[in-house]
Amino acid sequence: VGVDVDSKVSLLEAQIKAAKKVKADAKAKANAKKGEVVVTEDNILAGTDVWNLHGAVNRDLAIQHMSASTWITGEPTLAVARKNGAIEVVSKDSGESLYTFNEPEFTAPFSIKSNGRTISDRRYVGLGATDSHFVAATNMGEVRYQAYGEDEQSDAAATLLRLQVDACKMRVHDKRSSLFAIGGREQELTVWDAETTKTAGTTEYAKPTTAPIFKSKNVCNDFLDMRVPVWITDLQFIDDNTSNPTIAISTGYKQIRIYDAKAQPRPVHDWEVSKHPINHILVSHAKPELFFADNEGNLQLMDLRTGRIIGGYKGIAGAVKAIALSEDGTKVAAAGLDRFLRVYEAGGMHRMLHRAYIKQRVSQVVWDWEHRDVNQEEVDQREADSIWENMPKLESLAESKKKGSSKRKAIAVSED
Repeated sequence: VGVDVDSKVSLLEAQIKAAKKVKADAKAKANAKKGEVVVTEDNILAGTDVWNLHGAVNRDLAIQHMSASTWITGEPTLAVARKNGAIEVVSKDSGESLYTFNEPEFTAPFSIKSNGRTISDRRYVGLGATDSHFVAATNMGEVRYQAYGEDEQSDAAATLLRLQVDACKMRVHDKRSSLFAIGGREQELTVWDAETTKTAGTTEYAKPTTAPIFKSKNVCNDFLDMRVPVWITDLQFIDDNTSNPTIAISTGYKQIRIYDAKAQPRPVHDWEVSKHPINHILVSHAKPELFFADNEGNLQLMDLRTGRIIGGYKGIAGAVKAIALSEDGTKVAAAGLDRFLRVYEAGGMHRMLHRAYIKQRVSQVVWDWEHRDVNQEEVDQREADSIWENMPKLESLAESKKKGSSKRKAIAVSED
């Protein structure tokens, strides 16, 4: 689903206009019951536009992860990892499927016990894509680094790694597509390079025979001299360094930690910043700041240098499912369990600028700043063209004046 935001319309104006629309579009509601993703005029605010880019409602094809990328031809695309194990590359403009890879035996039934829990289904915990390769990881610790080939089901030029089970998050470095970090329940943070890592097997997932670029160590024991449990829920590369990266992680035990691969394996900063488990973090590319969200609908901003909380963003109900920062770093988008997509000021007063009801459960959010600019120019051009087309001509104005005057004269004569 795509959402267009018009910065000229404030939230207050949008709410006033939306409040006046008491009647819903009956046709749109009928289509919604059939399962189509549509938006009626009573559930959308002015200044936003929601449309279905690709696909229909199908839980088996649910998107678990999404990444903005470009295709081999330079066309802007979205890479998505689906619930059925498919990795698909979709055109941003047309919604056309350009590439599909189906992970073998992804949906095969199984059941294992790990960390006191039973795992009975595979799911993707991370996805990264470029114009030539994609990197995908599952909760079973299976990482695939593969090039787009002519044969979509072949394992040609693929690196298949089997890491520790019960992974929760994998993230790819922005500057190097083969570099990724992964962590999870009782799984310390590790950084790998898929191009240099070697395994015993070539066509199946196998444990790596080489050491990772970086592997973290757990923090020291607590005041009772008991081991601190490990639960990495999200992670982000902070800098552009690919040899000794700096990484921020969040935990299910309310902490945010900063690791410097060059300094030491233990975190250089360890802050407890929330009262609830932290689900998502997002490092700002414009300022030394970090956004974090927990499972109670709290989205907050902190200073990466001091760990101080700068402010929060209000209005989200339920756990935050995804957050994304705009290209210029001035706006942050967040989606929660309430199925609303909200856009806030990243700085300043942290005001809510826009809000749109998506109708479906939102799993991922990605900014498409280029599409927004192009679309706004097209809208402005259409408005200008419609004004000129509907503008009356001088000849038609003169004829209407003549008709009006003759009609008035005729009426005056009949009255006399």
